[in-house]
Amino acid sequence: MAGPRGSAAPETCLRAGSFVPGADGSGFSLANLPYGVAAAKSGGTHLVVAIGPQALDLHALAGTGLLDDLKFDSAIWEDSSLNGLLRYGPKDHAALRARLQFLLSRENEEARAPVEAALLEREGLDLLCPLAPGDFVDFYSSYHHAARSMKAIRPDAELHPNWTQMPVGYHSRTGTICASGQEIIRPHGQSFAKGAPRFAPSRALDFEAEIGFVMCGNTHQGTRIAASDFATHVFGLVLLNDWSARDFQGWESTPLGPFLAKSFATQVGAWVVPLAALDLSRRRNRSQEEALDYLRHDGAFSYELDMEVALRSAAMRESGVGAQTIARMDFAEMYWDGAQQLAHLTANGASTRPGDLYGSGTVSGPNEDGCGCLLEATKGGKDVIALPDGTARGWLQDGDEVIIGATAKGADGARLSFGTLAGKVAPAI
Repeated sequence: MAGPRGSAAPETCLRAGSFVPGADGSGFSLANLPYGVAAAKSGGTHLVVAIGPQALDLHALAGTGLLDDLKFDSAIWEDSSLNGLLRYGPKDHAALRARLQFLLSRENEEARAPVEAALLEREGLDLLCPLAPGDFVDFYSSYHHAARSMKAIRPDAELHPNWTQMPVGYHSRTGTICASGQEIIRPHGQSFAKGAPRFAPSRALDFEAEIGFVMCGNTHQGTRIAASDFATHVFGLVLLNDWSARDFQGWESTPLGPFLAKSFATQVGAWVVPLAALDLSRRRNRSQEEALDYLRHDGAFSYELDMEVALRSAAMRESGVGAQTIARMDFAEMYWDGAQQLAHLTANGASTRPGDLYGSGTVSGPNEDGCGCLLEATKGGKDVIALPDGTARGWLQDGDEVIIGATAKGADGARLSFGTLAGKVAPAI
């Protein structure tokens, strides 16, 4: 089959809605269609797209011939990550998105049966880490996070003058990027206490609520990417938690920045939301006037995403008490946007590869309930957050579960969901 005989413009498909029960008005409507990777019942892995309470198996769909006229290698639908899909560029991704919106819409009458046969219940899926990046960079781009974190560490501290001149970041580890739902083992490392260094499990374990930028295509070493070309090189956004050991960080970070404090675990969400789904959330950022020329652009590459962080202790979980929301943030509050981060990341000619990942840095807002990590919320462990089980937290304890979520405005009027990113602290080994 060379593809469906009928077709309709994406706007028409959005107006018609989806024939999948429960999709319209949900966080996973036709306006979203995020990509993930699931373990296949027959073994191996398949790429999937979320639609309502179900997921479309792209390997099964490709087997019907309904994607044959698109320019994709058929092997990518069985990849263990999205990297194969990310080898392609925006035009190919736009063609695939338009095809999926049509096939899943009520406009599709002729080819509906084979599409229905490729649908799976999301609730029963074993969703895996969708990314296998060759490189991972994490930034530090929220003014509110940077200012509060500095004060928590040293009350008289001021931001370094370079912070408002460039997106500060560091190159991190890819081998410990892991999926939502994975246990996070409390790490060992060096810290400094009572006048001497010690080696022991971290006593100041923290989360960092972030958004990850997932790259597509590649550039060669010596090539710089202009901030204005952001949408050519970034496929989509994903929830990210850059777990942190603050006691290690305080001891090891001078003079080269964090190492063991950050490299033990970075979690990403199961669903990568394409940039194309987020057009209505785009905003211009606030640092354009002060930025150097290579960091300036005329685009709207900040995204208005409503983010939440919730915490649930082991006792709360055992007694059936739901997670307690401890922070609410708007991603559009970031000082540096993803386009500026990408321009800075490649300013020295650093190459990029399909599936490369860079993190926004901790997302925090101006208010006290907008702290994207415990370092801010508890002022470095000096204050505590009270939980419904009668306990309190300055830092994370074993058994604690951190749950991050985000939504965005969708083209169909509903809120688009990024799903949730959950990680539970396991005892040190």
